[in-house]
Amino acid sequence: MDRHTKRWKAGVLALAAGAALCAGAVWALQGELGVTRYELPLPEGLEGLDGLKIAQISDVHSADIQGKLQRALREAAPDLIVFTGDLVNREDRDLSCVLSLAAMAAQIAPAYYAPGNHEADNPCYPELREGLEDAGVTVLEDQSAQLWHGGKLVNVIGLLDLTFSPDGREKAREQIEGKVKKLSKDGALDVVLSHRPSLMEEYADSGADLVFSGHAHGGQVRMPLIGPLFAPDEGAFPDYTAGTYLAGETWVVVSRGLGNGTPFPRLWNAPELVVVTMRAS
Repeated sequence: MDRHTKRWKAGVLALAAGAALCAGAVWALQGELGVTRYELPLPEGLEGLDGLKIAQISDVHSADIQGKLQRALREAAPDLIVFTGDLVNREDRDLSCVLSLAAMAAQIAPAYYAPGNHEADNPCYPELREGLEDAGVTVLEDQSAQLWHGGKLVNVIGLLDLTFSPDGREKAREQIEGKVKKLSKDGALDVVLSHRPSLMEEYADSGADLVFSGHAHGGQVRMPLIGPLFAPDEGAFPDYTAGTYLAGETWVVVSRGLGNGTPFPRLWNAPELVVVTMRAS
């Protein structure tokens, strides 16, 4: 083989390697919004809620995704929409993007919101809260709100994130069980909005039927065959970053989220809208 042929083959191999690297990077970044659907069982006695569809919006972090999200929500046609915190980043001061997104969601279905840790750290949170209410979203800060569906009551409980507590996170964690039990209603589907998925023991002890959480960003990086690498509160190789988990008799739904609150890119970890359909056993 002469020198020119060797150079030509080396060039072809370099181009192929570059193309493979680019393709791998595109595959890893997976920037397109996806819809993840789950079906979960209803507690006995709430068969009238069969088919109830709940869409979850979490960890938007001021991402400009309203157009794509609107199309996904209209196609999903949920009966209610829940926001589970971190609509904004802690450093954001322009709230117009997320307030427009929230108003869009509230026009599709009744919408309920509980704040996350970024809202707790953002001095503009009072302005955000007022803007959400004006947009038609019910803001729940250790509060509950009810709606009827199929002749049965859905009781939506929204918890403040641990970072809101003036007594510290550990004290706030100890209070979760009592708060949920106090806000629960007999004969209703108790749906809790709580930002952190790491509180599985507290959710199980609370007796809630269903919990929606976010915060973990799907582990930020989800390696093929390995899974998530890191999540806040849970550290390396976390257990609760995306999907559904059974804590006692409580189902916990964890969203990968829609935006990115860190400078590090999401890898193998596409943003998602979660849609849960409740089914009678």
